[in-house]
Formats: sequence, structure tokens, C-alpha cells
Amino acid sequence: MPAGTALTTYTGPCTITTDGTVVDSKTVNCDTLTVHAKNVQIKNSKINGNVWMDQDSLSNPNTWSMTITDTEVDAGARDIPAICCGNYSLLRVNSHGGHNGAQCENGAMYCNITDSYLHGQFNGKSLGGVPYHLGGFLNDGGTPSSLVHNTVVCDHPVELENTAQEGGCTGDINLIPNFGIIENVLVKDNLMGANYDSAFCTYGGEGGGLNAHANHVVYQNNVFERGKNNMCARYGPVTQFDVNQPGNVWTGNVWEDGGAVAPSK
Repeated sequence: MPAGTALTTYTGPCTITTDGTVVDSKTVNCDTLTVHAKNVQIKNSKINGNVWMDQDSLSNPNTWSMTITDTEVDAGARDIPAICCGNYSLLRVNSHGGHNGAQCENGAMYCNITDSYLHGQFNGKSLGGVPYHLGGFLNDGGTPSSLVHNTVVCDHPVELENTAQEGGCTGDINLIPNFGIIENVLVKDNLMGANYDSAFCTYGGEGGGLNAHANHVVYQNNVFERGKNNMCARYGPVTQFDVNQPGNVWTGNVWEDGGAVAPSK
């Protein structure tokens, strides 16, 4: 939020159902701030919980939407995305806690993130005792997205390494087609932070089965930190990006100290 912003306590509902609601200069103490309305604006605020808009709810004809601007979102020590699940635009958002800084799921119309900082994930254990899998941003497939001029890092160390319950960071920007094809995604001018305990710094959208062959995915002018092994992450900077699929572009992506970063399937 802008320096010097005076916050007052939010006294509205933790489930917003009124179109056009504006939450401005508030401290929001909802465990989950749920949005079930369109054109909701959250700005100049501090949210002590996560923000959730289940855009594929049966009660929603995919018209709900929200913008979050100049706001800090602290999802805390929980196995939940800090911001989810679609039809949102984030501008100058500091998002931390939870298992993903922001998440975009199949069925949404868009997810747009600009000039934001996704970091500081929480790694605990599920009820079954299995450590969480973490990331900066996750697109599960099926939704156009743009990430422009952000700093994104999954910065938590691995848990229970070399065991059947290993958990920790998947990567910074994760385009993983769990529920749909990755297509129409722009990743431009971002800084991807290094973490030796991440697998790769970014996953570029290729998959298998019905969700194979990401297309129209553009990585442009991104900067990768090297980290302690000079590879950004444990196994390298990028995987599952196929330059031969329609509309896929990999251009101008470099290491922080110079030199091109090459795509990899």
C-alpha cells in the first residue's frame, strides 16, 4: 500500500455479494475474503487472510470479477492460495503466505498480474502428514493469463528431502495443465527468483493426454536469478516449454548477469 496510508478496520461482510463494492484503506481481518460479485475493487489495504473468488461456482455465470491494487495479502500459515481463482487483475500487490501467491484455475476468463511481488509461501503438512507443494503463481490450465513486470519467487526450503513425503517449491511461475490446456499466456518482464530447493523456476505449459501441447504462450524479456548452483533452481530455469507449438514464443529471456536462457521441453 502507499506509504503513509491510514488504515481503518473493515467492518463489512467477509463474503461480498454486492456488485461494485469498494474496499479502500482497510485492515481486513477475514480468514477468507470471498468475492461473489462483479467489479469489486480492493485497494490501499492490508488483508490478513486470503482472497477467494470461486469463478466456476454453479451459482456464478462467470460474471464475478475483482481488482486488487496497492494492497498486501497475507494468507498466513495455511494450505490455501493467497489469491484465487480467476477473473482478477492484480496491480502492485504484495502477496505472501499460503501455498501459492496467486492461483488461476480452469473455467476463469482471465488472470492478470502486474507490478506485484509474490513470495514468502508457507510450508506445513496436510492432514495426511504430507508437506505442501508451493509456488509463486499457478495456472492449472484453461485460462488466459498475463504476468507483466512482477517479482515472483518460491523461496521456502524443501521439507523431508529424499523421502516419500518430500514437499516444497515447485517453481516461481508454474503453467501446469492439470485441468485444461495452457494457452494464451503472456509472461513478460518478470524477475524470477532463485531457490535451489525449487525444482525449476518456471514450467512452460506442456503436458500429456488431453491437455498436451500448450499454445500461444509467450515468454519475453524475463530475468532469471542464478542462485547458488547458477541454474535458478535445482534442475534448471525452465522445463515443459515447446517452441514448436503454435504461437509459442521464447525471446529475450536472460540471466541476471547476462547471457540467454534457453527453453527446454
